[in-house]
Amino acid sequence: MKKIIVFIIILLTLFISINARDNKIDYVSLGDGISLGINENNYISIGYSDYIKEYLESNNKLKSYIKDFSDKDARITDIINKINNNEEKNNVTIQNVISKADLITISIGLNEILYKYNNNAYLYDYIDSYINDMEKLINLIKKYNNKTIFVLGYYNPTNYIDLDKYVIYSNNKLASLCSKEKVNYVNLYDIFNNNKKLIYNINNYYPNQEGYKLIANEIIKKLK
Repeated sequence: MKKIIVFIIILLTLFISINARDNKIDYVSLGDGISLGINENNYISIGYSDYIKEYLESNNKLKSYIKDFSDKDARITDIINKINNNEEKNNVTIQNVISKADLITISIGLNEILYKYNNNAYLYDYIDSYINDMEKLINLIKKYNNKTIFVLGYYNPTNYIDLDKYVIYSNNKLASLCSKEKVNYVNLYDIFNNNKKLIYNINNYYPNQEGYKLIANEIIKKLK
């Protein structure tokens, strides 16, 4: 009888252990310097994805965390090419980490808007074009994984009021796309528009630590 009880306890322990592992999250952060965690002083620091990682870790929910496929100046087409070419870093491939992920966050495109704005491009046509690229990227990711995907919206990191109309136009297009594709859209415009102190280096568009924390919190609220 004692042997049976011990056996049952061992089985229950194994079951609980396996179930706990299955409930943990593989998290992948894709995108540009915001995804990488470039700070207001222009070097890699703790970004929004790192704060999400810390939250998952502290709640014993994290299985793995990868942001290696993000690059400071990445464009939407760069991420598409990384996936199509199945880029490898640190002995893992991007297709593999995407397919295994339970949570994917994407921040991409703001650097493209600012570049075109500063070079006097006709921005509305360009925004329409890169939203089409964003649709291709989302659908490409969904080919490998259709679990929990968050796409970050855009904010105006400058003092140029004229830029607002393009950022708002971009966000409206992106929010509509996310709704259509059934992925989560994260509104960052209100956070940063109401508090410019979250970006206090006018020489780049990256948030300070407080800004990154607020981005992370917007996503964490939807994970709880």
